[in-house]
Amino acid sequence: MNRNMYLDFNASTPIAPEAVEAMRPFLSDHYGNPSSLHWAGMPAKDAVEKARGQVAALLECDPTEVVFTSGGT
Repeated sequence: MNRNMYLDFNASTPIAPEAVEAMRPFLSDHYGNPSSLHWAGMPAKDAVEKARGQVAALLECDPTEVVFTSGGT
């Protein structure tokens, strides 16, 4: 049997099905910049703030202590 093995997860990795489903609305309908004040940005901002609250609850800290950074490089 000849099988390929992918070991470069630093460059890219398969996405968990649960993550795909969670992100689907933001890849199709709610694609706005959460820093924007227009109609497309507001739902994205709401989602970021909800996520901030969820992370804070898991870490038992204040939401103001949760900082999201962008990019991988």
